[in-house]
Amino acid sequence: MAETLTLHLPNVGRVAGEIIQGSVNVNVPMALQDNIENVRVMVRGAVVTKLTETRHVNGPNGPRTESYQKTQTVHLVRIDTQIWDNFNSQQNVQILTCPFSIQLPAGLPPSFHSSSGGRTVAVSYSISVVGSRHGMFHANRRVRRIFSVVPAATAYELNAREALRQGWNGPWKPIVNNRKMRRGIFGDYADAKVELMLPDLQSFPTSTGIPFSCHFTTRTKPVHHDDLHDKGEKLFPAPPDSPAEVELELKLLGHVRAHGSQQEMSVKYELKGSLGDKASINNVRVTTDEPVWNPVSDHKDKGTWTRGVRFEGMMWLPFSPTFSTATAEWHYQIKFDMDYPGIGNHLVLEFPVHINSGCACPPPPSAPYNANVPYVYPLPSGPPPIQYLPAAYWNGNDHDWFEGA
Repeated sequence: MAETLTLHLPNVGRVAGEIIQGSVNVNVPMALQDNIENVRVMVRGAVVTKLTETRHVNGPNGPRTESYQKTQTVHLVRIDTQIWDNFNSQQNVQILTCPFSIQLPAGLPPSFHSSSGGRTVAVSYSISVVGSRHGMFHANRRVRRIFSVVPAATAYELNAREALRQGWNGPWKPIVNNRKMRRGIFGDYADAKVELMLPDLQSFPTSTGIPFSCHFTTRTKPVHHDDLHDKGEKLFPAPPDSPAEVELELKLLGHVRAHGSQQEMSVKYELKGSLGDKASINNVRVTTDEPVWNPVSDHKDKGTWTRGVRFEGMMWLPFSPTFSTATAEWHYQIKFDMDYPGIGNHLVLEFPVHINSGCACPPPPSAPYNANVPYVYPLPSGPPPIQYLPAAYWNGNDHDWFEGA
């Protein structure tokens, strides 16, 4: 079935500052029959924050608690371009192709959506084709496409991304934690340690593999030398046998503000393709250390066993880059968690991580957009990588397009 308005636009992510090219096919006879006076292309972007608060009130039936929502919208982009009107239309044309070219502002925050515990943040962008019809009772015709945006990376971030893609040969940064633990509530303590090595970078690009080396070592309480092999079960604490035993998660932390109120947000994501992902354990290289016997001077016939295992692989962070706006801000922490037997014997490594887009702003297009020619992104690195955005971002229910038409 023929459409009055058809939007042609490459379905790719965008970089702040980029020039968006596309075209609209206007079915002129249908537009005139539908009393469409003009057709505009509208680009919209906004930060929408929602908070749920409670208050105690005294009513005729006694005190009660009421919940109410605060919503605040900060508009980021509002660009309108008229591409057709019925007063200057070519009457003998069936389908009129109207190209458009619109540049995004350079300082836009990344697309983002999080909703939990009565707190919602939506940073969203759309492009709409609106056919305006005269009269209060004549609804406008509208075609909307939601798209994603990331900020342009700095030169430092682009160089770091390229170095990671080619195989990291730069300096490494150690992150270490250790703790004493025992299997029961009595007896001597044993030791467990984890040392993580990551590229020594200030920020990591989204959706680019980040190499890591994670070394777990343990030292038993004083035992007999032959206990290592004679015991029916492994001496406590035993290093993890498999990468699947180590939990790896990304924690999103931040603040949501709306009309003078502020609340914290915290969301956890499981990282796929690496430690903790049973479907991807073959992607992790495992190296087991030879056990080392350590005699104990004040125990003539006892000592401790030191054992270790090293996991090496890649992890990916396909999430919205770290950012801060007037009404919403978010940052990330990575958490490694190894749960040893016993009560509360968690060896945790938690540290902040800054995520950037790893994308350069593409140069201006060298030719007008042509929907009949396969689209080629103007940079050899390609368009921004696909980042994790929930379905709620793409359905647009939490957004405020403010199209005014």
